[in-house]
Amino acid sequence: MNDSEQTNKFVIHDAIKAGNTNLAKSLIDQFPKEIYLFDDDNRTPLHWACSLNNLTIVEYILSKNQVDIDDLVDSSGWTPLHITASIGNPEIFEKLLAVEPKPDLDLATNQGTTCLHLAISKNNYDIVKKLVEAKASCKVKDKKGDTPLHRASAIGSIPTVKLLVEKGKVNINAKDNDGWTSLHHALAEGHGDVAVLLVSLGADPQIKTDAGELPIDVAVDDKVRKYFVESI
Repeated sequence: MNDSEQTNKFVIHDAIKAGNTNLAKSLIDQFPKEIYLFDDDNRTPLHWACSLNNLTIVEYILSKNQVDIDDLVDSSGWTPLHITASIGNPEIFEKLLAVEPKPDLDLATNQGTTCLHLAISKNNYDIVKKLVEAKASCKVKDKKGDTPLHRASAIGSIPTVKLLVEKGKVNINAKDNDGWTSLHHALAEGHGDVAVLLVSLGADPQIKTDAGELPIDVAVDDKVRKYFVESI
C-alpha cells in the first residue's frame, strides 16, 4: 500500500471526527461497506459518530446497511452502545436500541462493565432508566466485582439507588471482590444520605469486608460517620 492509499484509508472516520457531516454522508454513499471498517484505534465510523454525539451520522449509517452492534467491538471491548451509555445521549441510545438484531444490553467490555455500569458511573439517569426498563441485568458484576448498585452508591445517586432496588430486584448486600457492599462504597465516598437510604431499604450495617471493616469504619470522615450513626 502506498502513502496515498494509507492516508485515505479511513476517510469516513476522519470526516466524522472532523465534524464534516456532509462529506461523511457522501463518502458513506460511495463506500457503504466501509462503515464496518476498523481504524487504527479499532473503531468504526459508528463508534466515532456516537463518541461525538452526531445523531445525523448515526441515523445515516443505520439507514444504509444492517448493522450488528454487538460485532462492532473496539480494542477496549466497547461497542457504540457502550460509548453512548457513557456519554449519555438518549436520542442516539434509542436509535441503537432499535437496531435489528437487537444489541445485547449485558455485553461486557474488557473490564467487565456493561452499559448499565457505564451509564451509572456518569450519572446518566435517563439511560439508566431505559436500560432497567429494557430488562438489562442489574445484578451483573464487573471484573472488580462491582454491581450497578455499588457504582450508584459510590457516586451518590439517590434516584438510581432507588430505581435499582425497587425495579432491579438487586441483592442490596452483594459484595465486591474485596468484600465491600454498596453501604461501604456510599460511606467511603462521603454519601451519608445514600448510606441512610440503603439501610432503610435493607442494607446490613454489620457486614464486614474481607479486611474486617464495617461500613462505618470506612466512612470518609467523622462528619459523615456522625451523620450516619445519628440517622439510622
